[in-house]
Amino acid sequence: MICLAKLGGAAFPSPRKLIMPVQDFLAFVAGAIAVLTLLGLVYRMFLKSLIREIKDWSSWLKKFQRDWDGEPASAGRDATPGVMERLNKIDGELKRNGGESLKDKVVETWECAQELDARVTTMELRQNEIHEALNRG
Repeated sequence: MICLAKLGGAAFPSPRKLIMPVQDFLAFVAGAIAVLTLLGLVYRMFLKSLIREIKDWSSWLKKFQRDWDGEPASAGRDATPGVMERLNKIDGELKRNGGESLKDKVVETWECAQELDARVTTMELRQNEIHEALNRG
């Protein structure tokens, strides 16, 4: 039989019924220890390595983001441009801009090579003419 006392419209069980038997308490403690042990094993076997992988990936992602965005100058270090700024600089080198870009230098080198090729061809022709003149005479 449960003894109920009414206080302010709420029903409370008798204080005698709140105390659990020792066997139930020991079973509860044993169950709690078993559950905590199981959680510890699951953490050690699976979650610990997963958390380490997540931390490693997070560290890599932070480095990637810093490289992508670039870094401002700090004490003793120059500013590091981000990826897009570096790509724009490379793209600028691949377009002609009046003599200073890489493409302009390549075109200039190509034109010099063509001019040298023409000179060598002219010299070979003259050498052949001189050789034939010496053989005739």
